[in-house]
Amino acid sequence: MPPIDATGLLLTFARRGEDDAIRQALGRLRVEGAVSVISVGTPVSAPVLSELGCDEVIIYGDGRNARAAITDLRRRRLAMAALIYSDASYAGHLKLEVLALLSGAGWVQRIAPGASSAISRFSLAASVLAKGLSACALAVIGTVICTAAFVCLTLRQTAAGGRRAHRP
Repeated sequence: MPPIDATGLLLTFARRGEDDAIRQALGRLRVEGAVSVISVGTPVSAPVLSELGCDEVIIYGDGRNARAAITDLRRRRLAMAALIYSDASYAGHLKLEVLALLSGAGWVQRIAPGASSAISRFSLAASVLAKGLSACALAVIGTVICTAAFVCLTLRQTAAGGRRAHRP
């Protein structure tokens, strides 16, 4: 359980239609003891997050790099974080999960439409690792397919008379 007067972190992409999920996450953080809630957002999403109830929005982008945002988060010694997912499978959101892990928050609550669950830092790290390895595997498979296509096209071109072959 987080300490009283703790600071909570809200992580979301703040897409259109996520207003209810953001309000639910803010309510959950406040119930768990967050006196103030900060969020990380882009210059475009910052006004939306502030309007929905975030006490402060750390701007990422528009000239501010990720290292500065992460340093700012770690300095605050966050007690908790809430991640908003678009569906109950908790798929995707690798970027937000990495940010939650690097923020140093004591515990993380995953919130999706119709579902909510707490996750330990170890489980979050395992999720980040699995999703990262999956992304790397997809990149390798894509590279192999593109290389095979290039080789096939080069062999066909060579069989048809090479690069300088003229059409009749």
